[in-house]
Amino acid sequence: MLTSSEYLEIERQAPFRSEFFRGEMFAMAGGSARHSRIKTNLLSLLNNRLKGQPCVTYDNDLRMMCPTGLYTYPDASVICGDLTFDDDREDTALNPTVLLEVLSKSTEAYDRGKKFDHYRTIPTLQEYVLVSQDEPMVQTFFRNEDNTWTLTTV
Repeated sequence: MLTSSEYLEIERQAPFRSEFFRGEMFAMAGGSARHSRIKTNLLSLLNNRLKGQPCVTYDNDLRMMCPTGLYTYPDASVICGDLTFDDDREDTALNPTVLLEVLSKSTEAYDRGKKFDHYRTIPTLQEYVLVSQDEPMVQTFFRNEDNTWTLTTV
């Protein structure tokens, strides 16, 4: 069983990425060409849309930490205002405004279920976006003022 500090020490030197939760590291699967293309297009669109605004787009190199203790790498994120980090290494953010995941057959259930459970505990998170690889569909969950979530599907 690892501490979060031990995980971060290992992760910062590892040749591949792993999520961390409750003392365990979980190796992340590699993405397909389609996954990469969708993610790249999303990042490009977001960067163009956010020009001149106090929000910045990040790819999956920026690790997120949820209040539940999950350390993970969303496919893309948007942070509005100043970044808040877990420590002085400035590689683990705490305050995303929008998180995006490109769904795959192997991760879809997790992204829709347990991962979203973790993401919902992030106080700054306002939108969670799921993008299908298999059909032209984007689902966005918006946080309401009463802390419930509303789903919009396009």
